[in-house]
Amino acid sequence: MGRRKRLPREPIEFEISDLSHDGRGVGRHNDKVVFIQNALPGEKVMAVLSRRTRHFDEAVAVEVLNPSENRVAARCQFYDNCNGCTMMHLEPQQQILFKANTLAQNFKKMAGVSPQNWLPPLHHVHWNYRRRARLSVRWVMGKERVLVGFREKNGRYVADMTNCEVLVEPLADLIQPLSNLFTSMDARAEIPQVECSAGDAAISLIIRHMKPLSAGDMERLIAFEQHYELQIYLQSKGPDTIRPLNQTQDPLYFSMMDEALKMEFLPNDFIQVNKHMNEKMIGQALQLLDLSTDDVVLDLFCGLGNFTLPMASQVSKVVGVEGDAGLIERARHNAEINQLQNVEFHCADLTQDHSKSDWFDQQYTKVLIDPPRSGAWDILPLIAATGAETLVYVSCHPASLARDAEQLVNELGYQLVSAGVMDMFPHTSHVESMALFTKV
Repeated sequence: MGRRKRLPREPIEFEISDLSHDGRGVGRHNDKVVFIQNALPGEKVMAVLSRRTRHFDEAVAVEVLNPSENRVAARCQFYDNCNGCTMMHLEPQQQILFKANTLAQNFKKMAGVSPQNWLPPLHHVHWNYRRRARLSVRWVMGKERVLVGFREKNGRYVADMTNCEVLVEPLADLIQPLSNLFTSMDARAEIPQVECSAGDAAISLIIRHMKPLSAGDMERLIAFEQHYELQIYLQSKGPDTIRPLNQTQDPLYFSMMDEALKMEFLPNDFIQVNKHMNEKMIGQALQLLDLSTDDVVLDLFCGLGNFTLPMASQVSKVVGVEGDAGLIERARHNAEINQLQNVEFHCADLTQDHSKSDWFDQQYTKVLIDPPRSGAWDILPLIAATGAETLVYVSCHPASLARDAEQLVNELGYQLVSAGVMDMFPHTSHVESMALFTKV
């Protein structure tokens, strides 16, 4: 077996022609496409190759010879190394335009359709917006301390960082204290990650540990929890092993709709990471649905009831369906504490046929779906069979939305009325979008 050729260390000059779907500059070298970190269209850069594959190469720009007018100085001092953000060198308004173009290109290439009109992009603040994150933890013997943060851009190690510009400030301010805490612990080499969530009134941390913690470590954690007024949970194996350090924790919650609704959640539940954008997203979805007191709405992939409960105050009835039994339990609880009587929830695997399920055997006027990255391909024929004339599709992956749009438009009798992007994750290439379909 031949040895793999070493990558050249000398920088190569590239002219950047475009941005890839993940926000990297696109150049060519020896008739081969190269994706280049920290490079923008129209720029000429010097870059060092970091990876070779059969069909493309990857590189990192080390010098920008002629900066784009859309380039800005990254506000974060750890940006060049940390992979938590990938587009901080691009002016924020241009980031939104990039995401809008990504959605448009996916519709064109995968579905062969375009919306009749484009919704104005939704956006809010660009800094300290992220209320949920999974941070990596690693004991580095050479530095004699534990690193806490996002992964490096090469993905192999944990970025050496002391704060974060996109985490909400209570979480960002904990990075250095957590590093100091873990460095002091006996189990410093046995803690791989900490999962952080910020509710309106409390911060939770789920600390993953690979071996049982010593009595001394437990005392350190208790003191840390009390000093920073946190809710600490320990996780020894899978999600079912998550246990609170203090058995008398108050429920985590966040408010919505000008504090008209209160949503309680567990520290490992999925919630939208951007509180303000979540509010704007819900508002736009309700506007597109054009709800009335006569409507009966089906909400698929409903989670905690993020859309279900806001819709309930405007319609006759809402039925939420979700595959995670724990989330359905919390959704029912949230409906109860908000005194909403016109909602019902069902747990169901939405990749299966539910044409004979009790929850499907109702007359729906409108449907909202918020599926995972894989999309909603399997459930789309069932949605069409409801007879509902209006469908709002909330998407976290433009390619799956475009693929599903092709089936909705070309096979199931819908038209794509409008679509647009939402900047849920500023400074990243992540594209959140929303589309309105109506029956022809």
